[in-house]
Amino acid sequence: MGRNSFSACADFNHRHRAGRPSVSMRCAAGFSLLNFLQENSSVLLVIALAVIAVGVLFWLVFHRRHDAFPEIKFQAESRVPQIDVTMIESRTEPEPEGRSGPVPGIYGKIEVRVNGQQINTYLITDNPLTIGRDPAQALAIIQEAIVSKLHCSIFYRDKRVFIKDLNSTNGTYVNEEKVSERELQDNDVIYLGRKGTIRIMYHK
Repeated sequence: MGRNSFSACADFNHRHRAGRPSVSMRCAAGFSLLNFLQENSSVLLVIALAVIAVGVLFWLVFHRRHDAFPEIKFQAESRVPQIDVTMIESRTEPEPEGRSGPVPGIYGKIEVRVNGQQINTYLITDNPLTIGRDPAQALAIIQEAIVSKLHCSIFYRDKRVFIKDLNSTNGTYVNEEKVSERELQDNDVIYLGRKGTIRIMYHK
């Protein structure tokens, strides 16, 4: 009885080793990538389609968002507009018609004529206008021998214009009348000396 059982077991083990592989060998031999792909081709196809669909969906969403919110680029340097100062001109209002009054601080002018030729024009202001041959003493210079170094003075006082002789050698005349001091009227003619070669025209 014991011998037969042992013989049967040995024979089973012998046949098992000789004809049939072990379970681990069958599992290793039976698993291959090709067989796996063949057996699960439909599942893999569905997974691949799902991956492609998800990728397309993400691309569409990103593309639309980029179009709706484009990237804002800031300039590195902000340019400040420059104003050309030379284009700005001061506008002076024209003087209304009929308004030709005297300029404040100026009370008239004189025209100096020598032998009939006008040589200069001077304004009468708040400061006395001295007339003579000496540049060190007079403001209106007339380089003629008949004119004294400091001949006369024209000045403004009490809203009127006067002329005063300053002890000249040849005298001062207004409209051919010798004067020591006299108020001047518009278009009066002043002579330095009696000859009349030096004429001064006064205008308000």
